[in-house]
Amino acid sequence: MIDSHSHTYYSKHATGSVDELARASIAAGVNILTITDHAPFPVDADNRLLASELDRYFDDIEEARMAYEGQITILRGLEFDYMPGTESFTRDLLARYPLDFAIGSVHYVEVPGEPTVKVWELPRLAAEAFLDRYFANLEGLVACGLFDAVGHADTLLRSLPEDVFLRRFEPLLAPLVRSGMAFELNASGLRKSSLAPLTGQEVQGLWSYPSQGLVPSLIALDVPFTIGSDTHAPKDAGAGVAELMSVLRPLGLGRISYYRGRRRVEVDMETLLPEVKSTTLGQGAPRP
Repeated sequence: MIDSHSHTYYSKHATGSVDELARASIAAGVNILTITDHAPFPVDADNRLLASELDRYFDDIEEARMAYEGQITILRGLEFDYMPGTESFTRDLLARYPLDFAIGSVHYVEVPGEPTVKVWELPRLAAEAFLDRYFANLEGLVACGLFDAVGHADTLLRSLPEDVFLRRFEPLLAPLVRSGMAFELNASGLRKSSLAPLTGQEVQGLWSYPSQGLVPSLIALDVPFTIGSDTHAPKDAGAGVAELMSVLRPLGLGRISYYRGRRRVEVDMETLLPEVKSTTLGQGAPRP
């Protein structure tokens, strides 16, 4: 099992040490773990690593890597935020700290005349002004050339109809292909709440993301995929990764990638799920 998106208490809103996450991942059957705590950023310092913590963070990863060598491969990563104008800040961090994997994600969107929208504020995600800015930010993220993968780009499906998301994402397909970036299959969409399509009430247990409508288009364009649990607690190490691959494999998903030294490594699905059978996960629950 490959888990290329995971968090520890360094992200402030997550729990568990690097060592606890490593041990929980081994117990969950993860073979390749990339730890990707939220990188320092000018916005929302209470929910991420501080610059003063980076050396200790990477030391903890190295200690775990050596302690569990032979049981699990542990790689150095960060999840970076992207907003227009922050490219120099991120470029400086990348120059100072060698990584295996850099995820670029959009968590905060500035909408004129409004407080900054956070992508977990579900009732605010369907507004046209927000959508215009969100997808413009995604375009900038893809174009800047700083990241290996775009993280949970389809998280808006927690409150947005899939046809709206697909229509908005379509202009990004060609830039994504040109960039060579991977698209993340983020398994936390199996665990997070979403707004019920008919009532608009926040509910648990519905498949929100990744988009099952988008994946075949990305496969047809030979866009690479990474996969991750996006765990924020050791108990969720590897959560949903195998189930997600089981559901997406019939759509044509043939390979999963991970990154070592910022270089993509592809693994065939036959290696990851040699005996997988069809699953009922998400039946009756996918977004329309």
